[in-house]
Amino acid sequence: MKTPIFVRSFSDEERERLKAGLRSKDTFTMRRSQIILASSRGERAPRIAKNLGCASQTARDAINDFNERGLLALEAKSSRPRRTRDAFDQQSAKALREMLHRSP
Repeated sequence: MKTPIFVRSFSDEERERLKAGLRSKDTFTMRRSQIILASSRGERAPRIAKNLGCASQTARDAINDFNERGLLALEAKSSRPRRTRDAFDQQSAKALREMLHRSP
C-alpha cells in the first residue's frame, strides 16, 4: 500500500484561489481545485478519486503537483511530447520528397 499523501498547508490567498477554481469554466482547473481542497480536509487519494470519478493516481498527481508548483498546478501543462523521433530516415525522406514532387 502506498503511503498516503496530503497537500501542504496553504496561505489565505491560495485558499481563495482554490475556492474560486471550483467555479472555473475550465474543467481541469475545477477538478484540480476539488482534489486539492479535499486533500486539505484530510481525505486520502483513493477516496477523493472515488468521489470524483477519476483514478487514484490522478489525485496523487494533482496533490504532488500542487506541493511542488503551488497555484501553477491549476493550469494544465503542455501535452506536447518532449521528444519526437523521425518517422523516416534521411534516405526515405528524400525518396518521399521526390515522389511527391513528380508530376503524374
